[in-house]
Amino acid sequence: MKFSVIRSASPYNIILGRSGLRELRAIPSTLHAMMKFPTPRGIATLVTRAATVLECRKREEEQLLTEDEDELTDRTTPLYKEKIVPPMEEEK
Repeated sequence: MKFSVIRSASPYNIILGRSGLRELRAIPSTLHAMMKFPTPRGIATLVTRAATVLECRKREEEQLLTEDEDELTDRTTPLYKEKIVPPMEEEK
């Protein structure tokens, strides 16, 4: 199995697809936030750290709120002021 290392803030330590889970012969449980898989020494159990996941979710929500506020500010603040001028009348 090959891994790619990506440095980024994420609630995940690793992302495994179906083929990776099958290769590890792993049994994931999203309900219990854990995964079990066989090793030469027995069954290994991986459990998530709830504090880390909650912290990442909180940061993500804060980032989304900041982006939404920036979008609203950009929409309401014009880049230039428009002034409507009546057409000139011809001189007689």
